[in-house]
Amino acid sequence: MNSFAVVTDSASDIPLELAQRLNIRIVPLHVLFQGKDYRDGVDISTPELLRLMDGSGALPQTSQPTPGDFLAVYQELIDEGYTQILSIHLARALSATIESARTIASQLPEGVRLEVVDSRHATVGEGAMVLEAAVIAQKGGTIDEAIEHISQMRAGFALHFVPDTLENLVKGGRATKAQGFVTSLLNIKLVIGLLEDGSIEVEHKAKGVKNAISFMAKHVAALAQEKGPMVYYLLHTNAAEKASKIREALEKTGASVRMITEATIGPVIATHVGNGAIGIFCYPEALHAPELDGIAEYLTPQF
Repeated sequence: MNSFAVVTDSASDIPLELAQRLNIRIVPLHVLFQGKDYRDGVDISTPELLRLMDGSGALPQTSQPTPGDFLAVYQELIDEGYTQILSIHLARALSATIESARTIASQLPEGVRLEVVDSRHATVGEGAMVLEAAVIAQKGGTIDEAIEHISQMRAGFALHFVPDTLENLVKGGRATKAQGFVTSLLNIKLVIGLLEDGSIEVEHKAKGVKNAISFMAKHVAALAQEKGPMVYYLLHTNAAEKASKIREALEKTGASVRMITEATIGPVIATHVGNGAIGIFCYPEALHAPELDGIAEYLTPQF
């Protein structure tokens, strides 16, 4: 048995098969659409969600797990003999999911240590922290070593994404109708990043997707120059060919970067960024566990 257990939520976009391999427990968020409640990553996949949205024009709602959902998972781990649990979650700036986890701390038996960590990130940014922590657990490391490791990751990584349109962000209230109209009319692509607390910001306004990709590649290259060699994930929603252009742009910079995997943006985040979004997530290679070099077989999207 590992020295501590690792728990996350489904916004980390870790496939079930990979989670099982690394003994990660996932508490699903919910996607509410047309009167149905889908458990993210359990009852609905990203391709299924995109088809539903394209067919209706409506925007699904998302909701965090309940405290009871977390209690059930923590209790299961305690019953298995774990006395230390590291629970890593979607940025508080984006969701109240982490508060549901924190609510449970006082209800756990005496002698059980629960550490709830705000990833200050989403999708594969959150997921990479979870995967690295799980490797430390499997290798017999301590929960404190894992917390220190992911804290270092959090200080040194970056995520950028480019929605194909602002339609879903407008519907969800994260962009105005005027912004949506102007960017569509002028073919402006917004490069969106995450601030230190995990909230989103527009980092750059580019004329066309090619210039948006160039901006992201140059930013990652600059990080590699500043922080040393980087590893990265490509991510997208049904836009593999477009996402591959990021890799090509990075190669042209000559930066010391290495691709780990291509990944899909999961249903909860896809609800907001919509179809055709692309992005890149990177962090220092010095903080990357070699045991995770083979994760592409689990994460590469099938669409």
